[in-house]
Amino acid sequence: MLPPELWALADRRRGGRRIPVSCETTGVECETLLKQQKVLPHPENYVNAMPLIAPVKIGTPAASTRSGCWSRVYLYCMNSLGVYNLIESIWSACYVITSSNGYIKKRTRAVRTFYVSLTRFKSAQHGSPEEALGCLTSCEMLLKVQYQGRKIYIKLDDVSHSGLLEQAKEKFSIHNQTGLYIVDETGTEVDEEIFCDLVGEKSEIIWTIVDCCHSGNGSLLQSSCTSPSPSSDTHTVSLKRRHTGDSVMSPRMDDHSSQAKELVQSLLQTKPGGEKILREYSETQEITDKVRRKLVNIVVAAMIEKYGSAPPMDARTRYALGIVTMFPCLKDPYSEKGYEHFFDAESNEGYIAWKLKNMQRELSSGSRRSSSSRDPSSNRGPEFERDVTTEHQLEGDQCREAISLLKHSTDEEQIHMKMKQTFQHRQKIVHDPKKSCTVLKVFPRFLDTKGLVLQDFQLLFGEEISTKLLEKWGTLKPKIIKESKNLTKTPVLNSLIRSAEENQDEDDDLPAWDSEMAALLLLVCLLPPPPSGKKRVVKIKVQEAMKHVVRFHKSCRSLQEITGSDEMRHPYILAVGMARNNIHDFYIVVDGQLIPCKAKSSLSAFDELFKAHYVLGISYDQALHNMYTFVQTTIYNVDVGLCHESPRVKELRAKILN
Repeated sequence: MLPPELWALADRRRGGRRIPVSCETTGVECETLLKQQKVLPHPENYVNAMPLIAPVKIGTPAASTRSGCWSRVYLYCMNSLGVYNLIESIWSACYVITSSNGYIKKRTRAVRTFYVSLTRFKSAQHGSPEEALGCLTSCEMLLKVQYQGRKIYIKLDDVSHSGLLEQAKEKFSIHNQTGLYIVDETGTEVDEEIFCDLVGEKSEIIWTIVDCCHSGNGSLLQSSCTSPSPSSDTHTVSLKRRHTGDSVMSPRMDDHSSQAKELVQSLLQTKPGGEKILREYSETQEITDKVRRKLVNIVVAAMIEKYGSAPPMDARTRYALGIVTMFPCLKDPYSEKGYEHFFDAESNEGYIAWKLKNMQRELSSGSRRSSSSRDPSSNRGPEFERDVTTEHQLEGDQCREAISLLKHSTDEEQIHMKMKQTFQHRQKIVHDPKKSCTVLKVFPRFLDTKGLVLQDFQLLFGEEISTKLLEKWGTLKPKIIKESKNLTKTPVLNSLIRSAEENQDEDDDLPAWDSEMAALLLLVCLLPPPPSGKKRVVKIKVQEAMKHVVRFHKSCRSLQEITGSDEMRHPYILAVGMARNNIHDFYIVVDGQLIPCKAKSSLSAFDELFKAHYVLGISYDQALHNMYTFVQTTIYNVDVGLCHESPRVKELRAKILN
């Protein structure tokens, strides 16, 4: 007879019967007996009473469900080469049951794990009984998972929806209070009921983890991934989903999104040039800038044809939604709805709005909506004063004494400590319009002590945000290079791409930067200086804008040439070395003064350059505003959704992160 543990499988609520079987009972006979006793339709009741080699526990005690609480699952295999046929029989029974009556949605965790194990066994070759047992008893699976552009492998001992989310929180250092959901390669949300089934069928896909925190009233769904920062006013990754009327912005395609997609699809199928866009996307799964402009032109022309020169806001929104639903690679994962770079009803901006305004100007003397109507909070950036609370801060006479000591001290450890203790006082100076220009005079140690910019930025935002660029760059760099290859070719662009790929020709006439700096400068090519206009700085060329990021200084020349002549207010990197690809020292130049960098690489130097804007409260260079905003929101995740981003910034983020 079978051991006592086996009786638990039949002696359950569903029938409460024991089945009299012997060790000679075959697997098929056992299944027949189970059917006769009406213990079905639960796959965990399928056992085999053949001679045993070992009792095998699969999964864990199942959680309580609508059908009651079930026991552990045990599987017994015979000690012969017929083990494959035995498991084949069990597999078939499970497959039939889980495919009928929608029961596939009601399996408990233990049964799902059993199902996944059988799936893995099914794909294996014939082998020994020991190999078969090893395949079945090992419920570990290696899954590819990505979160905010970063991809890793996660090993799951217990293949389950909740297990993956828990491991993702640990591996990606996601705050425990953050709500998460999982989407597959099509952007469709995967719930707990079908996750294990999809894992079995799609073992090679990349699972994407997305923030989503559902509010009680369902009017606004928002998730913020905030680091343990001292600033209560610091916002990092903020992925939002909103219910607006009958529209529900979420990864799963609802009726509203589906209708919008059909609208755009039918438009492209009937308008000249539309079929070519669909065909190119079908082949490459990408939308280039040139194709995107054609797409917007077709959409705007159709709206004007149907509604006149001033299409209603809901029509513009519907087409914008249809575009990102039709072409998921264009959806911005960091914005509230994902399509604001095509049309944002609140600010009346985006590619569709801009094209409409251009066409309206041709038809009449329409007026441009003032940018001053934008929410003041959207102006967040380096100059925005943040409410920061830091421990052990000096005030009054003690603060003045520390500042006096800093001017004369040469002890680096003491300098870092006193600078930390005077951080809040320094922030008040930085954000005081009358005193901000004196910060380097009051705290001259910035000019001769490395690492002070990094320390102040970490006090301002926390350690997690401070390391974002260095952590993400390995993933972002190849995508930036790939996108740059779609730009109009120029000698400068070609040289930067070759340098970034470390494939520089010796005969290249243009001096080459190292790989990291070249890739960073490609961001300037992808997000060039904004166009000129009324009351705006005249547009400069991309090559000139690069000099606002970094300048080369040969090490044999005196640094006084820089301090004596340069009066640029906006910070930039001074790279000192024998050649552009052989730099040994980096400085941040501000108001003709040199702040030595702790960095020994181009990437770390750019990290300090970006942070210097916030530490010293200096606005972004107008020519580099789009590039710095992209770095701020997409890489450092600072003030996502709270600062104004141009459609070009959102489009680049969508291309790189999708």
